[in-house]
Amino acid sequence: MEFRLLGPFETRHQGKLIELRGGTYPKILVLLLLGDGSAVSIVRIVDALWDDAPPSTAWRQVRNRVASLRRVLRAHGHDPVQTVPQGYRIHTGEVDCDSSHFAAFTDRARAIAQDGRLREAVQIMDDALALWTGPALMGLSGKVFEASSLRLEESRLSAIESRASWQLRLGLSARVIGELSELIVAKPYRQQLVYLYMCALQHDGRAADALKAYEMYRSRLNDELGINPGQQLQQLYVSILRDEMPYMDNRSLQF
Repeated sequence: MEFRLLGPFETRHQGKLIELRGGTYPKILVLLLLGDGSAVSIVRIVDALWDDAPPSTAWRQVRNRVASLRRVLRAHGHDPVQTVPQGYRIHTGEVDCDSSHFAAFTDRARAIAQDGRLREAVQIMDDALALWTGPALMGLSGKVFEASSLRLEESRLSAIESRASWQLRLGLSARVIGELSELIVAKPYRQQLVYLYMCALQHDGRAADALKAYEMYRSRLNDELGINPGQQLQQLYVSILRDEMPYMDNRSLQF
């Protein structure tokens, strides 16, 4: 059975989409899938389904809905949900879940990069990021799912930053400038993106644009948050002013 979390939530069996009516079934499945094989308690499920206002019958409703969900899954060929003393779980070996594949790909890419095989690491990270089809857990509301979506989005941004840093070390600065520029518009306070963007501009022979990017970021932080850029970014700014190549000389930098 296949589950897609990195975009609109989908459940498929042998390539055929399974329609899960209502909002409860997808939420229960997502909770179990994000448990990564560990048991998810009924308390956790209640909190996720009703936030801070569960009904008095919440526990019974959870048990009934899980039982109903399992019948639906069995009717479509496979029920990966297991009942355990602590609650419920989905064994990761029994399902095909894009978020699990993404985590495995990114871990492998970073391990390969540590060995200096940067081109191979970039290719694997490309495969990882290609799994995304939109904002994670799209269509699922509630505090727990919003927090999980943000966590998954953070892992996506971190993967993009890792890939960009490897591409810079491979001399592929022109390839990353456009992507980083677009991401900065969406995430204007994220210093790692600005750092990599400035490095890419400098390595592309656009030091003046790199300095301008810093000034825009500094002004944004000052005006909107009342703070200054971090020390790492300030040091990069000074290095560019001195016409140094700080990124290539700082191989220990990791994102």
